[in-house]
Amino acid sequence: MSDQIILSDEDVLSMAQDANFTEASTSTGEELMETMANLLFNNTGLQKDTAEAWAANGLNCKVLLAQGGGWQKGKIRIRFEFVPDKPTPTKPLIPTNSTSPLDDLRSHLEV
Repeated sequence: MSDQIILSDEDVLSMAQDANFTEASTSTGEELMETMANLLFNNTGLQKDTAEAWAANGLNCKVLLAQGGGWQKGKIRIRFEFVPDKPTPTKPLIPTNSTSPLDDLRSHLEV
């Protein structure tokens, strides 16, 4: 399982103001995406709706992966992800003791 968290529009980030391209010390995911779309629109030859698509639903494209499989149709989009310094510990799926979770059920069956 990955420790990366894909940020939603409502998530709030705090960072050094001079490192944030929204020029604020805190920004929501939505503010970051809107600023990214505006940067793409203002600094490239992209149409406004195309620049916004990069940060929203994505743009139709095809990809040819290096490991093979041929061309695949899909979308490409910009996302912001957060990688925690300290990953959240996960609970083991299988109990560490030697009893089975089915032992209780088996004890009620007349087999």
